[in-house]
Amino acid sequence: MIPVRASVKWLLTAVVVLSGMPLVAQVLPGEEGMLERGGSLPGEVSVEVLVDSVARWGRTEREKVVVLAGWFREYMAIDAGKFLTGGPDGDYREVLKERKGICGDFTGLFGELCNRLGIENERVEGYVAEDGRGRGETCQRTNHVWNAVRVAGEWWHVDMMWAVGALGRDAAGEWVFRRHWNPEYVLMRGEQFLTTHMPADPAWQLTDRPYAMDAFIEGNLADGERGDYYNYTDSIAAFRRLPRDERQMLFARRANRFNPRNKEVMAVTYYNEAVFLLNYNRKTRAVLTRAREYFRIAEEYARDLPGVKESIDEGLRNVEALIK
Repeated sequence: MIPVRASVKWLLTAVVVLSGMPLVAQVLPGEEGMLERGGSLPGEVSVEVLVDSVARWGRTEREKVVVLAGWFREYMAIDAGKFLTGGPDGDYREVLKERKGICGDFTGLFGELCNRLGIENERVEGYVAEDGRGRGETCQRTNHVWNAVRVAGEWWHVDMMWAVGALGRDAAGEWVFRRHWNPEYVLMRGEQFLTTHMPADPAWQLTDRPYAMDAFIEGNLADGERGDYYNYTDSIAAFRRLPRDERQMLFARRANRFNPRNKEVMAVTYYNEAVFLLNYNRKTRAVLTRAREYFRIAEEYARDLPGVKESIDEGLRNVEALIK
């Protein structure tokens, strides 16, 4: 089996912000030496030592990513318990210490290492299939996260969790991690990767004619509908220049427009932005009015999301009481 169970969880509280080109494997056989260098480092290593070692051994951005992949291949494991029960992303230091986690943990650690190595990277939220559930059902909310890295001026997908192995059942029927190197999930893009990983924001498909969400749900990208031509590199560059709050809300709007089944992304994002405003700004009338607007937008998309709607309604009542 491949690790495809949902692992991105939204946590709602009233007082805190929650958290068609041919494809060839991009980690090439000739780079095995770079992978082995990464794997030759000790497992119990500090962030600083790991980064310094990778910087010495990798001359280019690509080589640094491959050396990092070698370390992940050797030491990182999928946390079966957390994978089945879920939970918030761990701090990257704790993930490095424990050397296990789920998608958000892998993504956070790899992203931090890339930051320290000067490699541009982004966190990509999206959809993967889940065992025992139809894609139409699983795609009502994002359920996976991975990295994108900019290497030699081009963006590539990196899913270190899927790269290091998968979960399977042992003789007793318990879920256990099985280490198996899958290089097709490191420095990849194109139809083969998108068959299993569909970004919520179509810009991160990294193609100038993005596939339709229905093509992913039907499992038939090759014959599926595709959008008009557009410059995804310019779209990504403009997105990355935006302030944090504008990025979050633009992501939510793009994700919902691309996949209208996912109403949660709008409800939760606008709820979070309202809470962020109230927590980190003086509660002037202008701030309260904008927070009310965000709560109202969130409420519109949460009509069929009972658990989410309850928190949004409470926030809206509180802010309206303050405005009066």
